[in-house]
Amino acid sequence: VLYFTRLAIVDLESDMDDNEDAWRYLDVAVIQLYSLPDAALLQLSSQTVVSCTLVDEISVVDIKTITGVIAMIPHKPMLPSGVVEDRFFMLQKPGLDISDLGVPYSVYADDDDMVDMGPGIE
Repeated sequence: VLYFTRLAIVDLESDMDDNEDAWRYLDVAVIQLYSLPDAALLQLSSQTVVSCTLVDEISVVDIKTITGVIAMIPHKPMLPSGVVEDRFFMLQKPGLDISDLGVPYSVYADDDDMVDMGPGIE
């Protein structure tokens, strides 16, 4: 996703008088498109390395059609064909695995599992 915005659109189907314009709003996202994954690399990696190239194409989509968010991480692999090029690999849900940053919080543990962190620290 490159940008989010809200567009004001004249609603031609509204029941308003002819002198008044009825407006409706459409929330859209401007997204950058990527190529299909390299099929040979995808097969060799047992469907785990989804490596694509950046396409010089953008698209405007209704945000209600977005079903998930991914990260496209730059990398420069040697493809099975022997070519080395700038590509991007897909990572789903980046950052969720480090969301608590290793800090022990009492709400995540039972009373029996509490670790003594020193005086005054729970």
